[in-house]
Amino acid sequence: MKKNILIIVFAFISLNALGQTDESNYQEFLEKSPFNRMYPKSIASEAAQYFTDWNKLFSSGPTTTKEARLAAISASAAIKCEYCIKAQIIFAKRVGVTDEEIKAAVQIAAEVNRFSTLLYGNQFTEEEFNKALGL
Repeated sequence: MKKNILIIVFAFISLNALGQTDESNYQEFLEKSPFNRMYPKSIASEAAQYFTDWNKLFSSGPTTTKEARLAAISASAAIKCEYCIKAQIIFAKRVGVTDEEIKAAVQIAAEVNRFSTLLYGNQFTEEEFNKALGL
């Protein structure tokens, strides 16, 4: 019985110490980026690392940086994310994307959305769609 109590006390002390260490590490983590506070503590470091890795698509992915930024602008406009649109336009302009290129990316998003609405609203069948595509 004493052995079990000793194990429980030791485990509690270890977990408590771990929690204190994690809290100080978490504070340092929060100071690295203002976006890190968006993640639950349990996955925060992994989520931040994923975000870092994901951002590599803009610098060393299979498309040029400008193409990647234009795709991000188009997606941001399509999902109507004001934060995303603002950030992506700023980042795009930093790499030389022009206003005309931004307008084209936004127009593409708008037209994909419009045509999707037409297809969906008119209950276009998959068979009709495949036929229109020449499949």
